[in-house]
Amino acid sequence: MKKLGAVFFAVLVIAFIVSAMLYQTGVLFGGSKVPSGEIPDSAAEIPATAWKTLELSTVPINYSAVGTIRSREEIEIISRLPSARVIQVNVNNGDACQENSVLIKLEEKDLQAALGAAAANLAAAESHLKFAQEEYDRYAQLVEKQVVARRTFEESVSNLNTAKAQVAMLKHTLENARINLEYASIRAPFDGIVAERYCDPGDLATPQNPLLKIFNPARLQLRIPIRENLFRDIKIGAQLQVPVESTGKLYQAQIKEIIPAVDPGSRTFLINACLEGDTTGLMPGMFAACVIPVGQKEVLAIPASAVLKIGQLEYLHIRSAAGKVARIMVKTVPLAGTAGMLEVVSGAKPGMQFLEVAP
Repeated sequence: MKKLGAVFFAVLVIAFIVSAMLYQTGVLFGGSKVPSGEIPDSAAEIPATAWKTLELSTVPINYSAVGTIRSREEIEIISRLPSARVIQVNVNNGDACQENSVLIKLEEKDLQAALGAAAANLAAAESHLKFAQEEYDRYAQLVEKQVVARRTFEESVSNLNTAKAQVAMLKHTLENARINLEYASIRAPFDGIVAERYCDPGDLATPQNPLLKIFNPARLQLRIPIRENLFRDIKIGAQLQVPVESTGKLYQAQIKEIIPAVDPGSRTFLINACLEGDTTGLMPGMFAACVIPVGQKEVLAIPASAVLKIGQLEYLHIRSAAGKVARIMVKTVPLAGTAGMLEVVSGAKPGMQFLEVAP
């Protein structure tokens, strides 16, 4: 009896397993089969206007890069005088300055004294020149009448030429003294903003020590390193989109310069793109990303709503040769520069009709 019961139990288990397998394959209670790749006919009744045709579209190829904002007019102010004491500094970090406004005053007493001495020496030389000219004119008349010796006349000519040379030299000395006195007032070369202040009253100003650093906020540019294999694809005049994270704004820029030298360490070259329009809030040194067009390509573009996602798999509903809805597996990636569009990488080809919205 025990053996008979065990055999009966084994038969029941085998029968249950076979029934389950037949149910999973649709043989038992499965109804009508749906051909592979298609969905039931009830869902295949789609209006003709709902079908769209897959076509190749031309889209730009963009290269994303990171650059640094710089000013095309950014200089360090130094003294033109060999050595002078700083008397007054009229600006601080972040202050705006106008062209030709006085930024720094240097000690100028010795320069004023030199200017006064040069003016006095010139006045004396001009007086001597006047006397030499009168002497020459007098001797020129007397030598023709043979009243004075020709040697005396020639000495007057020499004295006149020497006096003229002395006046010319002292005029240059006076002009240099005036220029040096002007150097005691350091002025802004352009409208700008003080980026850094390096000096205070009492410091010694020399040509080797920068006093201020200023930049022009109206002439900002983006300096971008680009990998060397894109050198032929970058074009002067190309327009760039420049989102700046720190300001939360999108700016426009145009490539103005391509520096034809590759850094052997990073294998990159530099481009300079001038920022256009309103650049309020931007400062030199800021980080900025940009999108650079480097060519074009043809892609199969579809709306994201046409793709049915099941787990990690993506499906597209297309019109089969029998006019029914067939579901095929595709692979897509986001289409750069567009919202709500995908690029079909594999699984579909041009000419297929698809549903713009997945059922």
